[in-house]
Amino acid sequence: MPDCLILNKDGNPLSLMPLSVVSWQTAIRLLTTGKVRMVKEHAEWIVNSPSISMNVPSVLITSDYIKWNRHIKYNRNNVLLRDDYTCQYCGDTPTHVQLTLDHVVPKSHGGKTTWKNVSTSCKPCNSRKGNNASIVPKKTPHRPSYYELAAKRLKQPVRIRDEYWLNYIDWPSDLITLNPYTKTEI
Repeated sequence: MPDCLILNKDGNPLSLMPLSVVSWQTAIRLLTTGKVRMVKEHAEWIVNSPSISMNVPSVLITSDYIKWNRHIKYNRNNVLLRDDYTCQYCGDTPTHVQLTLDHVVPKSHGGKTTWKNVSTSCKPCNSRKGNNASIVPKKTPHRPSYYELAAKRLKQPVRIRDEYWLNYIDWPSDLITLNPYTKTEI
């Protein structure tokens, strides 16, 4: 699980898609290169090297403002999010691992793997459809905007390492799980 929240120079998370978090190792590397400054550290989580001991960062802020590209990458998680983790054929909402991506126009008929040709499907519906191009999803697949996916992402649960992150992320409190580090990670 990522350990450190990264904020842009304006104090906002670099991204909600996904939430801009990194591992403690990456956080320390960014600190040592001067690309970020520490805002808060994990109080009792210390890492040691032969020459230095330091607390693991919890929140970092970039030294320079990063102009962020709001282009949404095509990937499985973003397709599932666009489709609300719902089968676009039967309307069921099985678990994340029971969902598949279905080519509306099957690959065997020349269909491409693009936003406009891929829909979320449960495994039974995907198997039933096979390479039958006449079976179509209830909603036509489309390329989502950053803002559409960000709004949907804010309706999904998030796990955070440090309660202090709540000062910077505007997530509904009922969807937040605090998952602090454990002594076994130290």
